Amino acid sequence: MYLLDSKFPGSVVGMLFLLTALHLKWIKVDDIRLVSSTLLAYMPLFFIPAGVSVMTTYTLMDGFYWQIVLITMFSTLLVMLITGKSVEYIIKRREQ
Repeated sequence: MYLLDSKFPGSVVGMLFLLTALHLKWIKVDDIRLVSSTLLAYMPLFFIPAGVSVMTTYTLMDGFYWQIVLITMFSTLLVMLITGKSVEYIIKRREQ
């Protein structure tokens, strides 16, 4: 049984709810600062299950290594570009 019949992961839906609540000022940043700082401090631990999954199913990736490397590099560069442009936009907007 699902609360929301959605194809989006619960973590994405939760982040959208949090973003909406912060934007509408239902939640203040100071109210979540301690929890978010703690989660960010332990964030590397959250990557362990994904790393273990890759290690246990590496045979499924056999023959696709170059594609995986290229997609990983492209997506990383794309995220860096979008993040940089977003930060530039926010900084320019605050200066005005």
